[in-house]
Amino acid sequence: MKQYFGTDGIRGIPNKTLNKDLVSKIFSSVEKELSPVSVAVILDTRSSSLELLNWICNGLSEKVEVVNYGVLPSGSMPILLEKFGHDLGVIISASHNPSEYNGIKLINDVGSKLSDDTEIDIENNLKTISLPEKTSISKSSTKGYDKYLEYLESLIDFDLSSFNILFDTANGSSYKIIEDLFQSKKSKFKIISNSPDGKNINFNCGATNLDNLVSNLGKNQLGAAFDGDADRLILVDENKSPCNGDVIILLIAKYLEAINKLNNNIVVSTVMSNFGFKKAVEKNNYHNVETSVGDKYVASAMSEHNASLGGEQSGHIIISDELPVGDGLVSLIYSLKALAFFNTSLSEFKESNITEYPQKLINLELNLMPSDEQVKELNDIANNLYNEIGLDGRFLIRKSGTEPILRVLVEAESEEELDNFSEELIINIKNHLFSWNIIYT
Repeated sequence: MKQYFGTDGIRGIPNKTLNKDLVSKIFSSVEKELSPVSVAVILDTRSSSLELLNWICNGLSEKVEVVNYGVLPSGSMPILLEKFGHDLGVIISASHNPSEYNGIKLINDVGSKLSDDTEIDIENNLKTISLPEKTSISKSSTKGYDKYLEYLESLIDFDLSSFNILFDTANGSSYKIIEDLFQSKKSKFKIISNSPDGKNINFNCGATNLDNLVSNLGKNQLGAAFDGDADRLILVDENKSPCNGDVIILLIAKYLEAINKLNNNIVVSTVMSNFGFKKAVEKNNYHNVETSVGDKYVASAMSEHNASLGGEQSGHIIISDELPVGDGLVSLIYSLKALAFFNTSLSEFKESNITEYPQKLINLELNLMPSDEQVKELNDIANNLYNEIGLDGRFLIRKSGTEPILRVLVEAESEEELDNFSEELIINIKNHLFSWNIIYT
């Protein structure tokens, strides 16, 4: 079992749940396990990011080169590793989490996230590891920004003039590069939530809060929202209807199939994907491989099955012919490619290709995370209720991999069924949490 690494790196509140001693020791252990010679670092816009960079350097010996490429979307890291010959990548970001959080993602020399086994090996050294006497010092470079922008520009090999897009960059790592990318093209666009101040990342904006994007969307305008490190993309169609990762994956799948690049007709998704998505995948005769939540597990399944496309409902989408990790900007470009290829609007595509079951996701904030056995017990309780009511739909109860939160997902064919089952289920769950002294808010 891992103590510090979650489904997407290490996260916490700097100088509280995430401190200098822990971060420095982790990187001393990283050096022991992986023996990096040259490390590429990118950041998001949080005010604590440079402090974490100093803690990282404190754990690495002077033999290790550390290059800080500044604020960049997390999907840029495989490009930096390839172009500049680094053998380890570090992303300092807490992605979609509030600004007081920060985190660290480790990327191996081929651009993928570390395996669970490697993360466990790194943690196992922490009790005995010593910090180096002489530590590394980072140096800054702007060359990574230029290379990543060049890569994105190379993907836009189609006409953008018919698109009118409103971007919400979540005051995060895509705030500048999205403007530089689209200024050189013929597309009409505007950008909101693109004035980071170190504390406003993800605050009432971005892929996890679409209200601001929807309220600012004009007539016949397409909305596109990223999260803090821009590895997620959520779209809003011309009718102001949100289109999550399920819709985007299906759109890109049909495009890849049309150009004979959907390997083995496989689409990888997670247990969070909507039942309507699964029906649409089946209707198109695609083979759906389902994984646990977490884009690293999606990536692993894609590699195992030689799949070219996979992703999550939350907007993490991996197109393996491009990158081994998710990148919201690449997902955006491929979505626009698909819409241009099929000569359709997003609203028309969604209406014709997918009928989503009504879905409710309830996040219960806890003071203590339940054990795996307790989560299994909660699922057993839900299953009994499912059989008792005869729900036409499904449920899923799981722990967050990055925060002390219990996530309860319910889907049903009708809103009435959804509300009735959800209310009864949450009452039962709260009663058990209270009996276990696991307080919820």
